[in-house]
Amino acid sequence: MGPPAVSLLSYIDQPADWSDPSRCVIIRGWCFVDDGRTVTGIRLRTADRELHGVVGLPRPDVRAALPAAPDENTGFEIRGTLPAGRQHLVIEARLADGTWATIMDRQVRIRRLLLPLWLGGGDWTELMFFQMPAHMAHPPHPVRHETFPASRPGLVRPKLSIVTPSYQQARYLGETMRSVLEQDVAVEYVVQDGGSTDGSAELIEQMAKDHGPSSRLPPPASRLVAWTSARDGGQANAIARGFAQTSGGPDDVMAWLNSDDYYQPGALAFVADYFAAHPEVDVLYGHRIVVDEESREIARWFLPTHDAGVLRLNDFVPQETLFWRRRVWDRAGGLDPAYNFAMDWDLLLRLDAAGARIVRVPYFLACFRAHAAQKTAAFMHSSGQDEITRLRERTHGRRFPAHEIERHPRLMAYLRRSAFLQFLWGLGFRAG
Repeated sequence: MGPPAVSLLSYIDQPADWSDPSRCVIIRGWCFVDDGRTVTGIRLRTADRELHGVVGLPRPDVRAALPAAPDENTGFEIRGTLPAGRQHLVIEARLADGTWATIMDRQVRIRRLLLPLWLGGGDWTELMFFQMPAHMAHPPHPVRHETFPASRPGLVRPKLSIVTPSYQQARYLGETMRSVLEQDVAVEYVVQDGGSTDGSAELIEQMAKDHGPSSRLPPPASRLVAWTSARDGGQANAIARGFAQTSGGPDDVMAWLNSDDYYQPGALAFVADYFAAHPEVDVLYGHRIVVDEESREIARWFLPTHDAGVLRLNDFVPQETLFWRRRVWDRAGGLDPAYNFAMDWDLLLRLDAAGARIVRVPYFLACFRAHAAQKTAAFMHSSGQDEITRLRERTHGRRFPAHEIERHPRLMAYLRRSAFLQFLWGLGFRAG
């Protein structure tokens, strides 16, 4: 006799009507197995892509109505973009044993957009989904590496100090560390692990043997100057501890790189050269490449030139591409540990308030990894939105409802500029 059949209870609240779905899908619902087994993942499959969502979202209404629900956290959400035309959609839940159970299987027709986004087509949702995606926007393919300008002779590069905070990220940490340590520029590197139990400490220790202060690598070689694997007070605290083990003068450069992201080859030499050639610049960032769990490219962000007014409304700055001089870090007071999700936006707002000169460079500096377990996805559904709202209201000194952001003409114009940049890049023009 085989194992008992799985009884998966589920419901999709949004969209309520599948007769005319948009290219931008936001699917919300709930699901659980009636024998108490955990649902560990959710995905939408089409012929050419998989969109993974978030599970474990609060649904106290389901728990109240259905006593069989294991707890209040049975909700899920999937966000992503789909090509126009007829599509076969399959929504599946992953069970604790790794198997997938079907929630929905249907044919739909995705409506087409009459005007391109940069010419005025689409609304706020479509602009956000297509211009600043944290999900799969096209089928996965190998990352196309950036081509940076050749180094100018005679430049005296500033010292680069980079910190990686990490916890239970051994799957990705090696790629992150190699992306720092194997660049052709000297970097003072610190890894601050929060006491992981997944093999992270052993991985870091091996990297320290190969790239530590006593290794015999020829210059210019990056060095893992310090590392720790012990409990800390959260990400902001880990980053602060890491930077406390670095050195440098006011004009030298700092950054942190999360343990699931990684730099493009040549990016750090370009950053060092740019700061050397532009002593007036305090902060820089660049475009973003979004990759999946297998480090395959699934989307790109095309950022317009820096707009301080937009920064005060919303954070579009890719954190993994952000670098700043030590002088403005000290002036702004570093990271605020009160923020767990929006601490990079809080830092940027304080750098802006401190008079920092911030620029966006027209290069893809780093890769941001989208995966179901990332902090970005998890926190956005808990404290993330609260932190964003708090920062907006602190900056503007008043209440700032979400609908005002979604209709804000300055933000809409910024996102349409992003769409135009993408259009130009598609024609082979690198816009400055």
